[in-house]
Amino acid sequence: MKSTINQITKDFIENRDTIKKAAKLDSSYIYAVAANVFCSAGVKADADKLAKCKKIIKKNAGFASYLKGVIITPFAAKLCVSADPETQFEKVMAMYGILKKHFRRSEYLALLATLLAEKATEEEAERIAARGRALYDMMKMEHPILTSTEDNIMAGFMAFSEKSDQQLIDAAEKCYYLLRKKFSDKNAVQTVSHILAMTDGAPEEKVDRLIRMFDMFAVAERKYGKHYELSTLAAISVIEADEKELVDTTVAIDGLLDGQKGYGALSLDKKTRLMHAAMLTADLYEDTDKTQAAVSASALAIIAAQEAAMMAAIVAASAAANSTN
Repeated sequence: MKSTINQITKDFIENRDTIKKAAKLDSSYIYAVAANVFCSAGVKADADKLAKCKKIIKKNAGFASYLKGVIITPFAAKLCVSADPETQFEKVMAMYGILKKHFRRSEYLALLATLLAEKATEEEAERIAARGRALYDMMKMEHPILTSTEDNIMAGFMAFSEKSDQQLIDAAEKCYYLLRKKFSDKNAVQTVSHILAMTDGAPEEKVDRLIRMFDMFAVAERKYGKHYELSTLAAISVIEADEKELVDTTVAIDGLLDGQKGYGALSLDKKTRLMHAAMLTADLYEDTDKTQAAVSASALAIIAAQEAAMMAAIVAASAAANSTN
């Protein structure tokens, strides 16, 4: 595993630095999640191709479209790893049009459109969008104040599940209240509860595993974040591998990231760095064939958690931009 750990960390840093050349004004949070798009696909970032993909988006997305807002660089990265960027862009636009019939426009809805373009046909998307809206409404009934546009993404993911709507919501609620005994951030806990709801197993077992792994990081003298970082911990917690092995892998990658430019007192903090290490760990363990087809509950949950990390980056980048205005 050591050479693989070394390689994916090296690729991540190289991809991030390449992306900076094509997206000089973006946030450090955005660079990292865009770099992970390439790592997850096993593709090296190409600054020229990324710039061309950004031009496709800027030229063809509608005026003031969220597709060319904060998500533009991760979106361009997704186009880069596709076989035909222009065709893939057209598919995303079609998916976005379908989603807008059911949800209010937002950065999160635009991000969900990029996912649907990767995982569904237009016919399937119509069903997923309608089911996603129904699930969102059920979430809203359970948590009327807590549930907002950012939950569109999780509702869309849950719509892929073979479980019934009620099974998903019931499982999410059980996970939510169990997680709240340990974590105070209600938004983060709700996202994690949605991720865990998609997987098989009893809520108690899934939450206990996640908490055990959280505590293992403390034993390893790593402080895992209790906020937006939790969705990525959920991603590795649902991987079918030994808990300690997953934590050790994440710690090893974190050690390699430590000292790299972009992580430190004046840049991304230790908790974000550890989250990025967990993100790369998920890349190492995920089954690419299963992930592409989204045929298993755990694969679906891993994809959802990766998108949640991207969603968190959007929030962080937007907050950073607003603080400087």
